[in-house]
Amino acid sequence: MSTTLAAASLTASDITRLLLALAMLLGLARLLGEVVRGLGQPMVLGEIAAGILLGPTLLGAVAPEAYQWLFPGTGDHAAGATQIATDGFITLSATLLLLAVGLEVDLSAVWRQGKAMLWVSAFGITIPLLAGGALATVMGADLGMGVRGQQAPIAFTVFVGVALSITALPVIAKILMDLNLAKSDLGMLVISSAMLNDLVGWIGFAVVLALLPVMPGEAAAGHGVWTTIGLTLGFLAFMMTLGRWLMHHVLVYVQAHWSWPGGVIAFVFFVALVSAAFTEWLGVHSIFGAFIAGVALGDSHHLRERTRDTIHQFVTNIFAPVFFASIGLRINFIDAFDLGLVALVFVVAATGKVLSCYTGARLAKLSNPESWAVGFGMAAQGAVGIILGQLAFEAKLISESLLVAIVILALGTSLISGPAMQRVLKRPAKRKLHELLGDKGILIDPPGETLRELLEAMSAAAAESAGLEPDDVFQAVWRRESMMHTGLPNGMAVPHARLAD
Repeated sequence: MSTTLAAASLTASDITRLLLALAMLLGLARLLGEVVRGLGQPMVLGEIAAGILLGPTLLGAVAPEAYQWLFPGTGDHAAGATQIATDGFITLSATLLLLAVGLEVDLSAVWRQGKAMLWVSAFGITIPLLAGGALATVMGADLGMGVRGQQAPIAFTVFVGVALSITALPVIAKILMDLNLAKSDLGMLVISSAMLNDLVGWIGFAVVLALLPVMPGEAAAGHGVWTTIGLTLGFLAFMMTLGRWLMHHVLVYVQAHWSWPGGVIAFVFFVALVSAAFTEWLGVHSIFGAFIAGVALGDSHHLRERTRDTIHQFVTNIFAPVFFASIGLRINFIDAFDLGLVALVFVVAATGKVLSCYTGARLAKLSNPESWAVGFGMAAQGAVGIILGQLAFEAKLISESLLVAIVILALGTSLISGPAMQRVLKRPAKRKLHELLGDKGILIDPPGETLRELLEAMSAAAAESAGLEPDDVFQAVWRRESMMHTGLPNGMAVPHARLAD
């Protein structure tokens, strides 16, 4: 027994490589994510780029020995043990990422939109699903079937339809906030339609995984296809009804008696991991259980907004970068890039999604510009589309070339959606504070200790950036401050004034 345990454990060298690999993935992903964020682009673009740099596309081509040492294959026991540990962390990252996505689904907001949401969602799901299914049926293996896709062409066909119909809720929410539309009727319609779209899409993907045959050397889940589908739908029904009610009431006790926010976060993670383990046991995937748990928990008003934000920040800044960076670790994006396939997938998916959601919005009595805005907004796939493609690739349902096409589709539609919505609605993007203030507007240890001296220093800096006379700015601010101080709690103050020019 001792020999077996020793052989199954990680050595000091394995642990060293594991920690270095995770550190490199997280560090470079965060660094490049911040770089592209500074350029006004989604951080996921930089996070995926980090994996491409560390994977076979660059590091594997320039320094193959370093790449194999840092991210070993399965050629020997040591390499296999390290890879299993790394893959386990990446699976956990994907699971928690879908929990965070699920927490953003507001079921009450979905139902409040009524018929308009049903029109947009129905067309936004059905037409792209049929278009993707038709594309997979006509092209077959030329579209990028994996080993399992060839064994289960129906599963591959359904997956392509789901992949072309999916919508990225986090990306859409960010775009609407930038356009000052998040709380408008149009914004709520887009968000609620995306919520329902994602819910149906992940259920469809769960069915796809249930249809996949067991590969040689893999342990079967112990359930038949229809049993798995039935149990999955039963789990979904339970979580959306009795399970949601139970968690809502348990949260009352947790909020009252457990430490905050640690106790509440632990309870949320507990429910998510148990749900993820159950759906993985069913033979679907752990991410589906985590997503449904997030939807059920997120619907409770006892889960405070600050707790949601803490979970979101923790997951999206630690686990999400590792997951997105891992996409490029095993794929050579240069060798697997097929321009014809990328163009075909992009045109069919983007055109089908925009036109179908536009049609649904018109049937819901929206104006022509608003309908186009709904179409472009719903077309954004973002991180959700990338997750879907990565999981399908890991399940050997699709090939590397199709995964690359899906990743480019997700990034491209996310980059296009915001400017397209802004153009058709003719609305200026929301101006942000960091865009109005340059480095000269930041004062660290300014001269002076009295209120007057501090305001004089701040007025001088503001006047320089605005091209005004310092004394004019100060006098206006001082008059406003003399009327009523602008101090706020927690050491905050907002001295200000309105000038004619």
